[in-house]
Amino acid sequence: MAQRMLNLLNRRSELERTVNNGILSLRKKWIPLLNIDNNFNFPVLDIDFLRDYTCGTYQIKQSEVYAKAHLHENDNEFELQISPENDHLIRCRLHSRHSNSTRYFICVQYDETDEEEPIKDHYCQCKDGKKTVGCCGHIATVLWYLGYARHIGWKPSSRTDRFKEEIISC
Repeated sequence: MAQRMLNLLNRRSELERTVNNGILSLRKKWIPLLNIDNNFNFPVLDIDFLRDYTCGTYQIKQSEVYAKAHLHENDNEFELQISPENDHLIRCRLHSRHSNSTRYFICVQYDETDEEEPIKDHYCQCKDGKKTVGCCGHIATVLWYLGYARHIGWKPSSRTDRFKEEIISC
């Protein structure tokens, strides 16, 4: 893990560069992805890959709660869009953990056929989103949900589910 972190230390996100240079616009129209389980081939990621990619477990541990806060009530899906120029580049918009009025665009470039390095690059507009040693919690949440949680059948629990679990355990 330490060697991986040292290798990433001087790396700069290509997505960040293309956004900052105006080559990639986060504001223009992207194509909405509806019903991601049926028409979206995001790579399946295991916990070990996520731990290595995020350089630890801190963001992974936060992902379940953070994902639940961002999923749409009616369909339990993130609001995802795909780039009109690149079928392997997705965009998602999540709010800040500290302020519901602040929202960030998150971009993830992936290759579902590459088993070694399926996530090619990431970029988030938040303060920590520019780091290349690990990633911010927004990126970790999107990767955790799209690559792991939806493949294991994870569903966010509701307040009544937690209440029932507590009654049964008593």
